[in-house]
Amino acid sequence: MSDCNETKSSDRVYKWLMLVMLAVTYFLMHGSRQVFNASLPQIKVDLAGHGATDAQLGLSRTFFLFAYGCMVPFAGIAADFFRRKWVIVIGTLLFSTSVFFTGFADSMLMFFVLYGFMNGIGQCMIPGPASSLIAQFHTETRSTALSIYQSALYVGILVSSVLASWLGGASQGGWRISFWVFGGVAIVWMAVLTVFLRNTPALKVHDEEVKPKFSDAFKAFASKPCAWLLTFAFGMLVFGSNCFRTWMPAFMQKANWGLSPASAAFHSVFWFYLGSFIGIAIGARTSDKLARARPGIRLTIMAIGLALSAPTMAGMVLVPTLWLSCIMMFFFGLGGGFFDCNLYAGLFDVVAPRYRSAAMGLYLSGAFFLGCPATWALGKVGEHFSLQAGMAIFAVTYALGAVAIFLARGVFYAKDRVE
Repeated sequence: MSDCNETKSSDRVYKWLMLVMLAVTYFLMHGSRQVFNASLPQIKVDLAGHGATDAQLGLSRTFFLFAYGCMVPFAGIAADFFRRKWVIVIGTLLFSTSVFFTGFADSMLMFFVLYGFMNGIGQCMIPGPASSLIAQFHTETRSTALSIYQSALYVGILVSSVLASWLGGASQGGWRISFWVFGGVAIVWMAVLTVFLRNTPALKVHDEEVKPKFSDAFKAFASKPCAWLLTFAFGMLVFGSNCFRTWMPAFMQKANWGLSPASAAFHSVFWFYLGSFIGIAIGARTSDKLARARPGIRLTIMAIGLALSAPTMAGMVLVPTLWLSCIMMFFFGLGGGFFDCNLYAGLFDVVAPRYRSAAMGLYLSGAFFLGCPATWALGKVGEHFSLQAGMAIFAVTYALGAVAIFLARGVFYAKDRVE
């Protein structure tokens, strides 16, 4: 009995330690993505002789999303069939080295290969097994734990955006240092995960480790209309958020508000993620508190978040002053936080535990395929019209996502829900 109590106590401590380790990994993943976004004006100048137009730079991001979308289902399947620790470690190794060597890129082809394909393949290997581990260890605190994990995205983007813009403006070619810093730190963190992350087995049924067939996992996902509608809604968010994250720093530099590159990078992420932190905290607490008494509350909060995001995304680029734009970005972030706090937990409400990693792969793949044309499309619109017009138009994606989730909640959730 004493050994059993010690084991339970150890698990209670480890589940939070594990969450911190995975959150830092997520921080580095998204920090490395935003390093590219925040450095776009400097990269464009530095590689102007190598075809670095807005559309070509947007295409680099599209390659990343395409590679991510193609490979993430296989990463989810691998996490169901192999130990999740090693899938995460290998993914961290791939994305960290690709980001590091992107700092040496001297052509758009190198950006397409290193930042696009290799980075996308590495990063797609992490969210499925990571969220599955968190869900396995956190039951009563699931929304809270997954929200903490998701919050690492916000911190990573804020820190990397300011750092990359400062380095990019400090010297010619300073953007390269940002890639070397984030890639190098991620390589070191991969070693930390190798040593301290447990080699946790999958969930067990009748004392046997679950090894589901992919066909079973696909049926478990495909048979749930809620899963399809959530994937569509997530795809609409990916489309809109990639427009925002990739091009908002460039838009604010071009706006007649007298902002330096570092100031533009700061304002383009700080107000959004301040709202996101508040939204994710309120949404996660509300979800965990009401989930038992009001099934479907997670989906309701997600839909409200997207409904709030649609008008505020358009508003932040249409208002005439910096501070009005910042206020709009705050509420845009608030809506994003309401969605993000249940990004994974909402899906887990309708998918059996044994299929979660594979379902996450399908979920992420569908969403990223829907969202991958965003940065290229907005770059094209920016070249022919303006970034302002493109971001205002593409805000409609959030409204479409909100409609999809309201439909899932109102029509299909009661039947699809998994106890």
